Amino acid sequence: MMARVLISGFSAASAIFLMLAGGAIAQVRVNTVLALSDSPDVNVLNVTLSALGIEDQEESELSGTVNAILAIDPATDEVSEFTLSSGDLTASDMSFSLELGPISVADVDLSGIRATIATSLQGPVIPGSGQFDASLHQVTLYEGAIAGSAITGEIDENFTESPVTGSGAGTGTVTLSRTAVEGNIVTYDVLVVLPLEFSSPIQDGVDVIVNSTVQMEGAIEVPLDPYLGWAELNGIPDAPFEEDHDGDGVPNGLLWALGYNANDRPSLFTPDLFIPGQVDLIVTPGPVGIRAPVFVEGNFDEEGWTLLDPFLLLGFENPVPVGEDWPIVIFLSGDRNFVRLRVEKP
Repeated sequence: MMARVLISGFSAASAIFLMLAGGAIAQVRVNTVLALSDSPDVNVLNVTLSALGIEDQEESELSGTVNAILAIDPATDEVSEFTLSSGDLTASDMSFSLELGPISVADVDLSGIRATIATSLQGPVIPGSGQFDASLHQVTLYEGAIAGSAITGEIDENFTESPVTGSGAGTGTVTLSRTAVEGNIVTYDVLVVLPLEFSSPIQDGVDVIVNSTVQMEGAIEVPLDPYLGWAELNGIPDAPFEEDHDGDGVPNGLLWALGYNANDRPSLFTPDLFIPGQVDLIVTPGPVGIRAPVFVEGNFDEEGWTLLDPFLLLGFENPVPVGEDWPIVIFLSGDRNFVRLRVEKP
């Protein structure tokens, strides 16, 4: 089925079609809270203090919770995104003593350590294996201090004044285990393993080296049919995907896919009239970003629809990927163009 929105007032005549086709399960992006697990041999910071070639290694226990975004395909139980939006970790205090025979090289305490953990931009995951690049995730020590003395001088580093940031290292993994299905909701246990390794000089000749395996776990609920879950939450459980429940001209499926609620009234197409002879279409996603891939297609005679040439598109992929929250900007030219947004029903 097809819903249409006709746009007038452009310098070049245009018709915009919103096509809602069935056939594919969409990924679901879900916000969740994960806790650092208390399993043996994980969530232990191995910290090495090195001075003048002499080392002392101590262990610190990590605890805390993180806020994460996961993109899950409930048809395959696979993850394609793991993004840490925030996190708050604490580490137990440590004391180091470095000696060379009877000579004290360094006596240092690490205390009051707190850290944040987050993803630099977005954290893609290989769906089949659940593996991801750990270096996309950073830990920042923002509170606490390193204090003491070394043969090279006094040590007094305050992380509140001078935060220290390090990245994950190697390959992390996300594992889903389906535990229950009730109605339209499937429940998963989530297990994330993130290896960390970084170093930071605290003064000439004195270095701190950190490595750890951070393990996070929790449970998450995901709708098997994401559109149906959206319709139920919005109070329109029987609203068909391809229809317009409130007659505002925007089909239900497009509202869902573009990240809006059922009662939102988005202005989907805004012409840019500053360039004569060119039509610019600006489609702004809703506050949660794109929920399902949106295909942008065009032609000159409403037949033989094809994906628009990527060189005619600015600032986004085609199809627009799940999670995108930047406006979709389409530059067109010519006397007459037809453009449609196509969303596949889950």
